[in-house]
Amino acid sequence: MRVALLGILVSALQVAGTILDNGHPRENPYPGQAPKISLDDTWNIYGADVPEIAYKGRWDSKHVSWWSAPGIKVEFTGGKGINISQLAVSFGPSTSDGVLVAYRLGSLDWQFSNVTADATYQFVGDWSELSDEEIREKKIFEMRAQIAGVATAGNAELTVPPSLASGQFATYETMSSWAYLFVAGLGNVEYSITAYAGACLTDKACYGGGARGMTWYWHQAADPGSRAHEFYGDEPEGWDVNAEQPADLVLIQMGGNDHRHPNEIPGKDFYHAYVDLIEDIHRSWPHAVVLIVSQWGYFAKKGMTYQVDQIYEEEGKKVHEHFKDLGFVYYFDTTGLLQHNDIGPKAHPTDVGHVKLASHLLQWVKLVLRWKLEPMGEVQHGTLSWNDQEGY
Repeated sequence: MRVALLGILVSALQVAGTILDNGHPRENPYPGQAPKISLDDTWNIYGADVPEIAYKGRWDSKHVSWWSAPGIKVEFTGGKGINISQLAVSFGPSTSDGVLVAYRLGSLDWQFSNVTADATYQFVGDWSELSDEEIREKKIFEMRAQIAGVATAGNAELTVPPSLASGQFATYETMSSWAYLFVAGLGNVEYSITAYAGACLTDKACYGGGARGMTWYWHQAADPGSRAHEFYGDEPEGWDVNAEQPADLVLIQMGGNDHRHPNEIPGKDFYHAYVDLIEDIHRSWPHAVVLIVSQWGYFAKKGMTYQVDQIYEEEGKKVHEHFKDLGFVYYFDTTGLLQHNDIGPKAHPTDVGHVKLASHLLQWVKLVLRWKLEPMGEVQHGTLSWNDQEGY
């Protein structure tokens, strides 16, 4: 079957950089560049509003995506009497020029392609290395936009953080972030990552007092970025948190942007905003477990060692104490998990730092919540190059 999906509009950052492995350019850093095609009447064409397309993350009514790693999932087959599976996606006029998207079949390795507005790209074809049986059977096509931004809950997991969890400065941004590595490690779950670089928790307090915070953006479809402001000004479309199945687990890591210059939000204001956000989430998802992930700062050389400071440590623990007797809020202390060389630019983790944090969080979920981990495929792309030799 030839399947084409029309009118998908992707908001994301342009990617044209070199990925380095130990100082050397990575060979073929973005495998899977999809060819641009023109559709004809041999394709089965579906519009952007058909129920066969499952939207992941926050999308507005015009099918424009926002926040971190928004995407789509579609089930399709090769059709009767056809020995090839083909699938294409058309991108609408609001797509960022040259934006990088990640895509895959099932839980196989991620592929990457740059796309642009008002164009159609074929992501599945005779090059997809599918057996005759795999061509005939039902398959899931998944596509995610590569941005440092924010999205909302599926039925299993949600993360509400700033740029640390969106993977800013990591190799494949969101797809290399601890937030994605964590949900991918859980395996058979639906998830959403709500994160955006520079976002504060407190509302109308950062950047001179005009910036809205996550306590407000929690109910908005669009993110805090300049592109969203061009679309909607100061009045983005609202987001119905209750529109989809409620989350079972919510991870929150906030504070880096509230704490830094020029914001320097007082601890008491940060504390009250944190309590307000958790109460808001609990009203929408009363059965969800909320995990507060503590916020690290910078490592500093002190004598013959390095020491890291914690951001809003007292306030985070105080928030946990506020809800402790209710039994649905937990506190995850990141102290000691990341070392000096696990922290990259502007207190953001390196790729290894993201892996370490995600691994510890997976163990916490397994041991404390007794969740069974069901990893289904590739977690972090491109790491085979770290260990592809039998001898040195």
